[in-house]
Amino acid sequence: MNAAAIKRTELLSELALLPEEDLDRVYALIAILVRTKAPDRSSRSLRGIWKGKGFERIEDLETALKEARHELGAAILKRRIR
Repeated sequence: MNAAAIKRTELLSELALLPEEDLDRVYALIAILVRTKAPDRSSRSLRGIWKGKGFERIEDLETALKEARHELGAAILKRRIR
């Protein structure tokens, strides 16, 4: 997990502890920051995100993915829910 993701997670944990009356103030501050400093939210392509990660070496990627999904599904179904 990168540093920004850790900070977001910690921030969400802290927000959960705030009293309701403070949430409005925090919300207003975040709205101001987003309007003034928000990066361009235009759509971006994720094409090529997995390039060079080793998936090119798998001969039959579709079959490998199906097998992995099947194994994951079976593992999930075996779990006991309390």
